[in-house]
Amino acid sequence: MTFRTSPTLPADHGTATARHSSAAQAMRDTGEWVHVSTYKNRKTAAHVASDARNGRIKAYRIGVYDIRSITTSEGEHQVWGRYQGPQGGVWR
Repeated sequence: MTFRTSPTLPADHGTATARHSSAAQAMRDTGEWVHVSTYKNRKTAAHVASDARNGRIKAYRIGVYDIRSITTSEGEHQVWGRYQGPQGGVWR
């Protein structure tokens, strides 16, 4: 599986990643923003990003990944994330 990455959070769109564990691994491997998925509406994208940030999606540990939802200029609602490492050296 090929992941699209970017050194900054992009305003355009990418290829959706089906599995969160694969996306999390790509984030660790690249250190760049990785496109997790595209959703039909802003609310769903925001909910998925929130669940990932709060550890409700097992693939992402709290404080280790920065997960954001964006709406592109084309009106697509996407979730992107990047690996930032454990905060303070403690895995939560």
